Amino acid sequence: MAESNPVNDDNSTTTTTTTPVTDDSPVADLSFDATVPRKLVHRAAVAEVFVTDSAETGPDRFDVAAQLPRAHVIGESSAFYDLMLLVEVGRQSGVLIAHRHYDIELDSAFIFRRLSMRVVDHDALRVGPKPAHVVVRLRPVPVRNKAGRVQGFSYTGTFLIDGRLAVEATGELLFVRRAAWKVLRTRGRGAALPADGILPRFVPAAPASVGRQDARNVVLTEPTVGTEGTASALLVVDLTHPHLFDHPLDHVPGNLEIEAARQLAVAAVARINGMAPDSLVVTDVEADFGDFAELDRVTRVQAQLGQFLHDERLGVLSVPATVELKQNDKVMASIRLEVAQCR
Repeated sequence: MAESNPVNDDNSTTTTTTTPVTDDSPVADLSFDATVPRKLVHRAAVAEVFVTDSAETGPDRFDVAAQLPRAHVIGESSAFYDLMLLVEVGRQSGVLIAHRHYDIELDSAFIFRRLSMRVVDHDALRVGPKPAHVVVRLRPVPVRNKAGRVQGFSYTGTFLIDGRLAVEATGELLFVRRAAWKVLRTRGRGAALPADGILPRFVPAAPASVGRQDARNVVLTEPTVGTEGTASALLVVDLTHPHLFDHPLDHVPGNLEIEAARQLAVAAVARINGMAPDSLVVTDVEADFGDFAELDRVTRVQAQLGQFLHDERLGVLSVPATVELKQNDKVMASIRLEVAQCR
């Protein structure tokens, strides 16, 4: 389960989302001059804040502005903006809307239950001569308790990058007050912990084998890839990573889980099909966060690949992959991806 902690409850219900609908209404007049206060998006470092403004464009309709950095630790030096940057912009957009427009308390914890992102124009992600301006158009469907307090929302949305429709998204998140969060985490921890709380120091894979350039961004051991489209590795957690652990967390964050799934899927597709890992990109991701993955337990990452598919929207061949992250044989997150050779 992915949680967004602020830096330093009442009968929650869940909702379902629908397929994103393109919003043809005029984009709000948004500013890209400065980022919003970091507390509004639960970030510690100013450099890790990407959103710059927001506006309500109608009942439960919002436009959020963001700027994508051309150079960033997670984006490395790719010719295209990295998937994880877009995931983070989406997360920050949801958190900002909750605080600024739905008056959710700043010390609340945010739990992402589910998210999906689908690239509809890969060329729109190409890094240009100046930082890209993004407008995230979100349509939340709030869930309220009997007192009218918003407890969470599902959403559909689109990402416009320099005016071009690039990504469609859906998701669901819950808001939990701090006292309820502490109870939730205490109950969820359980008793199956290592006696001393110490894990082995796993050796990360070679960056090139998982489609990465910077060793800091490798989050898996060297993958074991089978002949039947299977692959597995262990999660490597670096608590000092400036993006994945911008501030202290008490669990494995959802963006790390997605990055692990991406790296395993890319490694498996490349090795089985004789492709270069750095030529592969994820064009579609759907993540279901079932439970919190603990930092002091071994996390095994397992993938099963499908057959080549023709992605008509992008005009490329892609390989579907289903990735599960497990602790003590329990699935903590299930992530479905499509990997394509777009570079």
